[in-house]
Amino acid sequence: MDRYTTKYIRILSLFGILLAGVLVIASVAAALEIGDQAPDFTLPSTTGEEIQLAQFQGKKHVLIQFYTMDYQPVWTANLSARTADYIKFENLNVQLLGISASNPFSQKTFADSLKLPYPLLSDYPDLKVIRKYDVLKLVGEAKRPIAKPSYFLIDKQGIVQGKWIQTSSEVFPNEPFMEVARELENKF
Repeated sequence: MDRYTTKYIRILSLFGILLAGVLVIASVAAALEIGDQAPDFTLPSTTGEEIQLAQFQGKKHVLIQFYTMDYQPVWTANLSARTADYIKFENLNVQLLGISASNPFSQKTFADSLKLPYPLLSDYPDLKVIRKYDVLKLVGEAKRPIAKPSYFLIDKQGIVQGKWIQTSSEVFPNEPFMEVARELENKF
């Protein structure tokens, strides 16, 4: 190789390293954390209407439950666990919302089968909200996109006050959510 070719290869290598670093920083910066403004969204719900996060601002705190898919036993149990304490959440001024990549028809029949007192929202097919909250997960050989099991507690001003990423396939307890909600209610 002549010296110009070698120099050209070095420049391209440095550019590639620089670009990779920028992409890593951008992906880290995109993660939603406690204290951040929660990204607004509007999604179809199992109530038949579109629900916008902003409609609760100034009125209620919001607990968003991102779940992987309808009819999966662990998510049936987790969504039912929120239902068991629904009145306690209501008394703490917390609106429950479930979001997944499932289509609206599947969600509606799933919610009806569980007799959920709160809506499930469909982020199908674009997964824009799942991406905004940085909870996208690709599973299986087909790399099927789903939501990572996770929870975000957002206060009345639209600020993330709690974030939990579920790492096991057990029922996630309600007490951590309620503890943060109690603190929020004492502030307001």
